[in-house]
Amino acid sequence: MTAHDLDFPPDFCGEVRLFPLSKLVMFPSNVLPLHIFESRYKEMLEDALRGDQLVAMATLMPGFEHDYYSRPPVCPAICIGRVIAHERTPQGTYNLMLAGLERAKIEHEIEPVRSFRRGKVTVIGSRTETAKTESAERAEQLVAQIVKIFPAMRRLFEELSGHEIPLAALTDVVAFHLPLKMELKLQLLAETDPTLRAELLLANYPWTESLERDSGRYRGDFSAN
Repeated sequence: MTAHDLDFPPDFCGEVRLFPLSKLVMFPSNVLPLHIFESRYKEMLEDALRGDQLVAMATLMPGFEHDYYSRPPVCPAICIGRVIAHERTPQGTYNLMLAGLERAKIEHEIEPVRSFRRGKVTVIGSRTETAKTESAERAEQLVAQIVKIFPAMRRLFEELSGHEIPLAALTDVVAFHLPLKMELKLQLLAETDPTLRAELLLANYPWTESLERDSGRYRGDFSAN
């Protein structure tokens, strides 16, 4: 992956392919492995590969099961990502890696002319961060509390320790990897201020989900559509 892979297109037109999944919230500054087998999403990926390589991960709202193969409601807060690697399997399905680039909000869906969904969106980038010292203090507090309750995250933080990770990216990495409640994840995705995201994470400590149960799988497995 190169730095160019993480650049958001300066000429972005505001229209994006939507890839809605249940129980998944994607964040910027993370890479998500995906396995695609439904025909409409294979068409979506092939269209992306011919164009800007952008796909927006959206989260299906509760009750989607009754209308899954149509256009069930999705949460307006989404993450636009870029396909940075892909392979077509002998079965005709795809494995791919999607790098999260930007937060966005769905303004409205575009009438479908293809089998997959598209939306008109507004990019909602992070606000200016607080002073470096305050950001560093918040980051240290966040890391200390996470490692205390979720030791499996220690290795990830050690890998990141050699880099200057902004508070914005750190909160997104934490929000993506921890098995938080979906409502909290969506709230964190919609929040553009990294300081407020850190406060939300700290305010919800200790997290009530069974962290030890899930500690071995965040986040290596391919998510399937």
